[in-house]
Amino acid sequence: MVVSSSEKGKTRLKVIPRGFLVEVKSKVQRYQKLRRSRRELGEVHKRMLEVMDEMEAMRREEICSGSKH
Repeated sequence: MVVSSSEKGKTRLKVIPRGFLVEVKSKVQRYQKLRRSRRELGEVHKRMLEVMDEMEAMRREEICSGSKH
C-alpha cells in the first residue's frame, strides 16, 4: 500500500509495509472522518453566525418600528 501526504507543500508517497496495513488504514479512515467532521462543524458555525445576524437585524427592525408608533 502507498499513501500520500503533504509535507511543506510537496506531495510525498510512502510505502506501508504489509504488517502495518490494518493500522495505517484505520488511522487514515479516522483522519478522513475527523476532516469531514471539522468541515461540517465549520459549516454549522457559519450558519449559526448567519442566523444570529438575521436575529440581530430583526431585533433592530422591531426597535425602529416600535419607536414610530
